[in-house]
Amino acid sequence: MDTKGIIEPYTAISSVYDHLLKHVDYDSWYYYIRSIMLKHIESPKRILELGCGTGRFGVKFSRDNFLIYGMDKSIDMLRIAKLRAFKGFHIFCGDMTNFHLSKPFDFIFSVHDTMNYLIQYKDIRMVLSSVKKIMHESSVFLFDITTEYNIKKYFDKKTLKYKIKDMGIEWSNKYDAREKLIYSYLKLNKNSGVEVTERHKQRIYTVDEMQGLIEQENFHIIDVFGDYSFSPVKRDTIMINFIIKK
Repeated sequence: MDTKGIIEPYTAISSVYDHLLKHVDYDSWYYYIRSIMLKHIESPKRILELGCGTGRFGVKFSRDNFLIYGMDKSIDMLRIAKLRAFKGFHIFCGDMTNFHLSKPFDFIFSVHDTMNYLIQYKDIRMVLSSVKKIMHESSVFLFDITTEYNIKKYFDKKTLKYKIKDMGIEWSNKYDAREKLIYSYLKLNKNSGVEVTERHKQRIYTVDEMQGLIEQENFHIIDVFGDYSFSPVKRDTIMINFIIKK
């Protein structure tokens, strides 16, 4: 693909992101995340989401009287999240590979394959190192990664088309199996004639690779589950869930 005119991920797409994912059952997803938190932490006071996007989880935690902070690198996504940031939900801009916060958090989570955007081993280790600095001895970190099975079955060499509001969207995907990299291009065409393309690049990690990186940063793995369940990872797992602590 011609890369001329390619823009950063989660910029133009931010205004229609929630429409693209309207099929996602955020309520069930939230209740699972919350159940993991309450299973390991008796009375969580401070929660942090890394890569909060448009704030779909933050508003749910806030609704249930939890204090939650949402961090994201995309200003455009945070503009949408700001409309949901009230009561106990607060947002700020930051890079999950290198951040410093003054107080520890009881529960930290990062979902929806955010970690797959970290292309190098060192990037994963930098996230884990930053997270460790804001954890106390009982804190828990939950994150997910998408699987090669998911990419090969549902995304590789596939193009999806949408019509949302005044915008046409073409979402094409290509997987480099040798490099374990997924390239996704979202071409947005407005009725006004404006056209932009976002390029998203992610990397596939195996359970063994991720476990090695976790152990190198001196974390303890509590559980590894598949597909936001309490079942083990299988051949056809879509998302792998890691639950770790210091």
